[in-house]
Amino acid sequence: MDVKTLTKLTKWMESTDLEEITWKNGEDKISLKFNNNPVHNSVLSSAMEPVLAPSIGIFRFARPGKTNHLKEGASVKKGQELGIVEVGKDFKSVTAPANGLLKIISIEDGKPVEYGQPMFFVEPK
Repeated sequence: MDVKTLTKLTKWMESTDLEEITWKNGEDKISLKFNNNPVHNSVLSSAMEPVLAPSIGIFRFARPGKTNHLKEGASVKKGQELGIVEVGKDFKSVTAPANGLLKIISIEDGKPVEYGQPMFFVEPK
């Protein structure tokens, strides 16, 4: 393959969203790989720990007959029950992973949840 053809092929590929192409002409064969969407080497970090749903079901802030008045910014203790997930007649506790502040409540009472869904975010002390 001559440089002129390779240059044309490379310029054309840069104008598309293709990431890889293989070109054959008789005995000549060339494969080109491009990354038109480079990933930036940025690292995101947070001191907050997510509290994930233990199973699928319906989220409740409190067990039947009880009350739970959690608000964002409230202090929580490790193991404190933040709510429950109702699975049929079974209740699975949702507990704080560490002592700290409840920074984000991302669930509403009575809403369905998926397994592993983040429901709260706690900033450990």
